[in-house]
Amino acid sequence: MIVAAILLLAATALAPLLISRLPLGHGRLTNIAAAMIAPAILGLVAILGLVADPADGAGVVVIYCLTLAAAVTGGTLMVRAALLLGGIEPWQLDTPPPADPPADPAPVPTPLRGGRVIGYLERIVVVAALSLQWPEAIAIVLAVKGLGRYPELREPGAAEQFIIGTLASVLWAAATAGTAYLLLH
Repeated sequence: MIVAAILLLAATALAPLLISRLPLGHGRLTNIAAAMIAPAILGLVAILGLVADPADGAGVVVIYCLTLAAAVTGGTLMVRAALLLGGIEPWQLDTPPPADPPADPAPVPTPLRGGRVIGYLERIVVVAALSLQWPEAIAIVLAVKGLGRYPELREPGAAEQFIIGTLASVLWAAATAGTAYLLLH
């Protein structure tokens, strides 16, 4: 049963990557529905973690690696869905691609640049902190993130985007770490 859980955990990590490649359009409901696939699979993994024998040996390493991958890949969809549910338009989500893209398109300015990479790093730290049973590290990361973003939070819509995105990102990372815990204990 642990093998099935590991395969589903791999599917949780890969599903967001595959979903992002599909031509789903830019509608709100489509993006929210797509974002619910990874949590649904993760829920199945958690159920298997409750009934399966704990992993050991190489399975432990595989579970930790897949947990980090699922936290990083799934977090972007979770944040986008949370922003849409909160009434905030993620900067690229509802903008259809231009018919004839310019040769060198200028980047669209956003209130919070670099958020995706910061989110990846944040989710890695959250999973690592919970796996190492050091939840205080999450508070440190969130404090550093807040201080680093403080000057940008005065721009219109930036504070709401920051709060909703951060909470969605951290909750997703904690859910993946919790699922790994169920598989390992």
